This record gives sequence, structure tokens and C-alpha cells, in this order.
Amino acid sequence: MNIVRKSGVGAWLCISLLLCGSAVYAAEVSFRMHRVGTYRGESCGVGDFNNDGKLDIVALPYVYLAPEFTAVKICDVEGEVDDEGKGYRWDFMNVPLDGDGDGWLDVVTCSWFGKKSEWLRNPGPAGGQWPRALIEENGNYECGDLWDLDGDGKAIEVLPAVTHTAWYEAGVLPDGTRGMISRAISEKPMTFGTGVGDINGDGRPDVLRPEAWFEGPPDPRTGKWIEHPLAIGHKEAGKSGHTPQILVYDVNADGLNDIVTSSAHEYGIFWYEQVRSDGEITWKQHVIDDTWSQAHSLALADIDGDGDLDLVTGKRFMAHNGGDPGAFDPLGVYWYELARGPNPTWTKHVISYDEGIGSGLNLVATDLDGDGDVDIIVTGKWGGPAWFENLRQ
Repeated sequence: MNIVRKSGVGAWLCISLLLCGSAVYAAEVSFRMHRVGTYRGESCGVGDFNNDGKLDIVALPYVYLAPEFTAVKICDVEGEVDDEGKGYRWDFMNVPLDGDGDGWLDVVTCSWFGKKSEWLRNPGPAGGQWPRALIEENGNYECGDLWDLDGDGKAIEVLPAVTHTAWYEAGVLPDGTRGMISRAISEKPMTFGTGVGDINGDGRPDVLRPEAWFEGPPDPRTGKWIEHPLAIGHKEAGKSGHTPQILVYDVNADGLNDIVTSSAHEYGIFWYEQVRSDGEITWKQHVIDDTWSQAHSLALADIDGDGDLDLVTGKRFMAHNGGDPGAFDPLGVYWYELARGPNPTWTKHVISYDEGIGSGLNLVATDLDGDGDVDIIVTGKWGGPAWFENLRQ
């Protein structure tokens, strides 16, 4: 039996699924929106930046300290965004990571226009501005996320979206100081979009780009990453296109990991079914939704508590200052309930629609308030961040 009602932020859901003859019940889901800030930036992150045991929000130049999410300015950010959302701030990634090993979470960031990636060192109780340190300067950096690149079960490595393919980790630099180290995978120019997951089932993390996946070696720091063909992120199957995050998950529960991603600047959210034949891996494209454009941020999380992962995404605002297809359509944030199986289905649920809230270059799906369910944090050039509190019963 499925009972579904869809509306705005107050949407609720009550589902029961029959699996192997026994009932698995998902709880009611509803969201309460909290407007945390009004800054017109496009990146955010979540972590405990003052070591008080509570999760805070970072959206540079501010850290918003829980539980009141008080804004504390920690740096300056170049660039301008006007009231229409035109223009850009030079801040495209806000990844919480302890770069120097001192026990205080820092922030790894990057810049499209500055053509560099940096990390901001948390000064701890001393407070004040957070000093910047360069990681690398090598082209236009669009965004980046935390992943488990070395297979130790901890997502404490950074994979930036830049034309070359490299990953970062905290460690000891050649001069003996601690900081962020860049590890090369490939210098071959690639379309924007990055992800991590075990594609071939060997137990090691692989790295994905829209037109290739790189097979992870036994030692990801010194081994050779082997390139394999891929073509994802375009509305036409078999072609590659600019994607946001590339997510790896066994969507149809057949024991083979599949791919979930979208066309970052056009219409289309897709999942790609992994097909094996005579040891060769190919991909079959399936459309999840193609009714709205610019899904430039994706995350997988168990929103309804039924044990599988659902998709969370939102519409980016003024990605190219209004030049993308559907750029002026209403903003929205959505979650797609996944029912796994041989013929998986994705049911769209509205978290926010036409309320002036979308999602920029990334979103965070995590238990922000510590009550046992997954909340959603977004920001964008519409002015954020905003926290959608999951009120699941």
C-alpha cells in the first residue's frame, strides 16, 4: 500500500512496503524551513567548528554557530552578486576538514575565477580571520566534495571538480609542516563533474568523470589509475555532458553499482544501470525526471528511514546569469523516494517550490540537529543558507 500526499514544505508521506512477505514501514516525512542567512553565495558545508559538540553551518565568508546559527565572519570573499542574482562570489566549495591535524575543523575552498584551491585554517579559541593557504593553482575550479578516496571507510579526502583529475588529503608537506597534499590521477582534460564509488566490485574506490571512470589501484597514492570509457550527463544516451556530483549506488539491487547524476545546466536527472557482458561493463540510461533544469547539486540519503537511499536535489539559481534553459522557472528543492528492485521507481516529493529557495553548487544531507533523521542544508545566489529540518515521525 502506498499513501502519498504532495505539497510544499509541509509535505508528508506515509509508506508501507512489502518485502519478502514482511512489512517494512517508513515514517511520515515533513520538513520545516529555517532561513539561516541571506548571503548570496553558492557553497555550504556542515561540521563542528568550535568543538562544542553541535554541528554548525559554513557558507563563506560566514560560519553559522549552532544552536542559534549565529553568523561569524571568518574571511573575505572576492566577487559580487547583485539583487537579481547576477554575478559570482569567488567561493565554489566549502568542505570541512582538519587540514593541519590540530583538532579544529578547517575549510577547503576553491575558485572558478581565481583558478585555485585553498584551505582556511581555523584559529580555534583565538578567533579572528582564518588565514588562507594555497593547495594548487591549475585552472577553473567549479566545486568539490568529501569522499573516501583511500578505502579506509572515512570520507576525509577532497575531490575537486576541475579539468584535470586530482584529489587532496591532509598530511605533511615537503617543508615538514602540515597541510593539504594534492594527489594526481590524470592530467587529461575532462568535462566538469566528479564522483567516487566502487564500479567494478573489487572493493576499492574508483573516481568518475562524465566521460571516463578511473579504476582505483591498490595504493591510491602511488599506484596508476586506469581509465575506462563512460558517457553520462547528457539527455541523449551515449553522450557525456557537464554534471554535478556523480553518485554511485546499486539502484536496482542486482549486486552491481549503478550511477546517479544529472545534466548540470540543462534538463534531466538520470540513473545509469550497470550491465555486465563477457566481463565488459556498459551502461543503460534511465530518466528520473526531466521536467525542470539546472539540478546542479545532488546527494543520496535515507530521508524516509526505510533503509535505502533516496535522492535529494534542487534547482540552481542564475548559474550562467540567466543563460541556461529554464533559468527563470521557479526554484525548488526536492527529494526522490527510491523503491529499489528489478524495476526501481523514483517518486518526487516537494520540499520547497516557488519560495525563492533552490540549491547552488552543493547541498548537505545530514542530521544537523541530532534528532535521528536526515536534514537538508542548501544555499545559493538567491540568498542563504536555509535549513530544512526533517520532522519525520
